[in-house]
Amino acid sequence: MWVLQMQLAKKQAVSFLNVVKELHGDNLTVAIGTNQPKWGRKRVYLAISANPQKIIVDAITLKGTTVFAKGKQVQELINKSLLEFTDSDGKDPLYDAAAMAADTLIKKINEDSESVSN
Repeated sequence: MWVLQMQLAKKQAVSFLNVVKELHGDNLTVAIGTNQPKWGRKRVYLAISANPQKIIVDAITLKGTTVFAKGKQVQELINKSLLEFTDSDGKDPLYDAAAMAADTLIKKINEDSESVSN
């Protein structure tokens, strides 16, 4: 039984990573964030792509209780600044995941702009 569960989990992970690959584009940086769930909460995975101006171009979330969960676009995050998500209040799992991804993206974008200027 656990072998089947592992195979399904792998299929779900590969499917989500394929969706994440689609977020890459010209001058876009992509990062994945996750929340740190408390008892009774489910883990949320969020992939965000942002441009060099630190504006979110696309966001895909993976949440669900089974290995059959699919990635879904998150319209409410698109066209917002990454700086809006650097501090999460810890109450909303989606925003916790967005805060983690935003921190990573800001660091990556800053490193990329420093390497270009040198």
